Amino acid sequence: MKEYKIICIDMFQTLVNIDTRIEHIWKRILKDDYNEELRDKYVQIVRNKIVDKFHVEESAKHKFRNLKKIFFESFKDIFEENKVKYCSSYATKVFIEEHNRAELYHDSKEFIERAKKKYILCLVSDADIEMVESLINTLKFDEVFISENVKAYKGNSNYKIFKEVINHYNLDPDQILHIGDSSSDMLGANRAGIDTCWINRHKYKRRFDITPNYEVKSLDELFTMLNI
Repeated sequence: MKEYKIICIDMFQTLVNIDTRIEHIWKRILKDDYNEELRDKYVQIVRNKIVDKFHVEESAKHKFRNLKKIFFESFKDIFEENKVKYCSSYATKVFIEEHNRAELYHDSKEFIERAKKKYILCLVSDADIEMVESLINTLKFDEVFISENVKAYKGNSNYKIFKEVINHYNLDPDQILHIGDSSSDMLGANRAGIDTCWINRHKYKRRFDITPNYEVKSLDELFTMLNI
């Protein structure tokens, strides 16, 4: 692995495992209707209609809408399609709150502590500010680049959020490495000329055309690669 000065890293499903909050999310939303079968049904619907759709469609749009609005409209459509009367506003509130409560992966804290000793470490996250405030305060990055602040997502064809990183540090893109789990991470950073590391913790099939510079199954693998 070549030498870098900046490591920028994604938050959800890279450092933080939102799956640790699934039960909490759906117990709050479904209330007395909660059971594992119904929970799993809605987990899959949300994955298809919100998460996957976001990375394929919404993150690439030039017109910015924050995640709160996207979640609200998506939950409204999901509940109407399934002919149920759960509250879209409440579901959105729960989804945002529980993101902020998600647990770190087993290797995240050690990776951050070790990486900080050699590199400048910043966060690049497709998130609303209120989704990541507690996590940011805990992890203490050198700088944070949040889509709601920048008014652009990582998958945007103008790669605005990655330009913010480049301009902030006043470095050539090839001195930066971006680590993330999604197609938006890989495509956006690649468009900006930033090297990419795809972390595929859950053995997903690749959904993007470019070949990342590096591919790992955990942050542990980067200790040797980054010499930290």
